[in-house]
Amino acid sequence: MRVEPAGHLIEVRPGESLIEAAWRADYTWPTLCFGRGTCTACQCEVVEGLDQVSDRTEAEHVMLSDLSRRRRRTDPRRVRLACQVMASGDVVIRKPGVIKKDPA
Repeated sequence: MRVEPAGHLIEVRPGESLIEAAWRADYTWPTLCFGRGTCTACQCEVVEGLDQVSDRTEAEHVMLSDLSRRRRRTDPRRVRLACQVMASGDVVIRKPGVIKKDPA
């Protein structure tokens, strides 16, 4: 996956959520619940490759239902929780705040 606006390229393995892939590759991804699907801090937008991502989980339906109504300018199908969504091919994600950890 490519994460914009920074342009980070991160490999997503089968069965791995986007946030898990980022963590494995030593990136930080904004979150409050650390992958449990109980907050919306990790929400991102699928810019390209919507057909390459998994269906919404129940946690996404619950957590994003109110947000989808408020974000009228973005197609609600594109707003996802990075801790819940998996990719089966090339995708471009928009999520400000994703940064590579300092190797020190």
